Amino acid sequence: MLIRRIFCASILVFLFGCGDAAKTKPSADQQPPNILFILVDDLGKEWISSYGAEDIETPNIDALAKSGIKFNNVYSMPQCTPSRVTLLTGQYPFRHGWVNHWDVPRWGGSAHFDETENPTLVNELRRAGYKTCVAGKWQIDDFRVEPDALEKVGFDEYCMWTGYEAGIEASAERYWDPYVFTKEGSKTYPGAFGPDIFRDFIIDFLKENKEDPMFVYYPMVLTHTPLVNTRTNLQTIIWASTRLWFVIPIR
Repeated sequence: MLIRRIFCASILVFLFGCGDAAKTKPSADQQPPNILFILVDDLGKEWISSYGAEDIETPNIDALAKSGIKFNNVYSMPQCTPSRVTLLTGQYPFRHGWVNHWDVPRWGGSAHFDETENPTLVNELRRAGYKTCVAGKWQIDDFRVEPDALEKVGFDEYCMWTGYEAGIEASAERYWDPYVFTKEGSKTYPGAFGPDIFRDFIIDFLKENKEDPMFVYYPMVLTHTPLVNTRTNLQTIIWASTRLWFVIPIR
């Protein structure tokens, strides 16, 4: 059984170690690698052919596994919210306090991600000279209460499904006719497919910031329920990035 998400301590050590390297402007051959971090909801190893899937072929993910690092044994908190905060902070859930799933926009209860108590790898990378971007799923802040939450965490640019906001029925949609939050606020995109919006936003960010080291966090809304017909091409994002450091397809 593959856990729903993975906390890769060695990668976080690498990320935090980038800080001193960018205090001076590096030459072209010394520029830090771009980092594209993909977090996939509810993806089991039985869906990936390199992990033994018999009815599904995933040649692009298999190629990444062959050329990179493939994990067979890991430990993780098997819930959404604690895993997301753990990946952002490098802390175990018992340290950062998010020990259970809590859908902040829906349930509130004054819960939010406190970046002053839990410093993020994103802010560390931005201080190291990286341009930062996030697109996809968040759910650990209510953007109606904290419209600048993502900026405080360290993201220069963002395009997010808000999560189901209590009292706003349209906000439940993450796939077709999605309800998306950007610097312009939250709104519905009639006729659009959410993962397409997030993909295009990331690709535009990569193109616009190709002269600088980039950190892109892509917590996908796929493959999470509800199950709908899709038209997303994840591989478009993977190969659009130059000097790609790692991609992690995980549950």
